[in-house]
Amino acid sequence: MWDDIKKGSKQAADSTKEALGSLSEDNDSAEAVKEDKIEMSALDTNDVEEADQKGPVITPAPLKNSEKIAQPPVIKATGKYAVHLSSNKSKTSAEKEWAELKNAFPKETNGLSLQLKPVKITGKGTFYRVLGAAFGDRADANKACEAFKRKKQYCVPIKL
Repeated sequence: MWDDIKKGSKQAADSTKEALGSLSEDNDSAEAVKEDKIEMSALDTNDVEEADQKGPVITPAPLKNSEKIAQPPVIKATGKYAVHLSSNKSKTSAEKEWAELKNAFPKETNGLSLQLKPVKITGKGTFYRVLGAAFGDRADANKACEAFKRKKQYCVPIKL
């Protein structure tokens, strides 16, 4: 059995050497092709100048108010309300979650600061709520949650 394996390996090695030898012969002809010069390009500078002179420049129309993408409100980190974005079993994982949320939602978390709120749940232990704080009123917190929810992120406005 080992003799058959050795024989097969030898045959494979010989085939590989043969194939590599034929490739080196092809490279000689490929070098000859490289020496050929291209006399004409697909896009000539004269063609570009003629195209500029032929037609008017088209600029897109500005977006209507209804077409503009809603931006979350700019938030100062002072106030009595926050947005609850997730709950984690440990303080370390909650801090890591906040970093991931900031990377995933940079516009929505801009201006927010992390607040961790420990909550004891009977039979389950202590969880740490990841809160983006702080909003001056519930309406601003609701607007921020709408922006998070549009991107499929859990969000609930809460009073601090």
